[in-house]
Amino acid sequence: MSGALATTLVVDDEEMVRRLIHRMLDPQVCRVVEAEDGETALRLIQLERSAIDVVLTDLVMPGIDGFDIVHVLAENCPDLPVVCMSGFVTQAAAGRGLPVPFVPKPFTLDALRGAITPLIARSQEARRKAEATRDRAAQGGAAAVDLVA
Repeated sequence: MSGALATTLVVDDEEMVRRLIHRMLDPQVCRVVEAEDGETALRLIQLERSAIDVVLTDLVMPGIDGFDIVHVLAENCPDLPVVCMSGFVTQAAAGRGLPVPFVPKPFTLDALRGAITPLIARSQEARRKAEATRDRAAQGGAAAVDLVA
């Protein structure tokens, strides 16, 4: 895992927005995986949770929207960081009930990176700690077996 490029899942119903974000972030900041709607995003998270470090989601989309994604992840994956973006919802409106960072569209490269980079660092640090704990547990289990044998 060490040195591995972090992964951000970008969820937006507009292909041009997803492609722009992809070009802005990948590979300088992180690897980007795209989802065109909330349902696809939640399926990807369910299948690939351990490979996703941050979710960047538009708030206003048909069907399962960004608000739904935030609430589902808060309940089921509280350790998965989420950043919301919107060109229709103001930061004040997004802030009510959404305990996550918000990036207004259109955004600058610095604003986008500024919102995502600290979350990637936190997510990767949590992953390193979990791996270290698993490694220590595995070594401890092996040592106990060696002592008994």
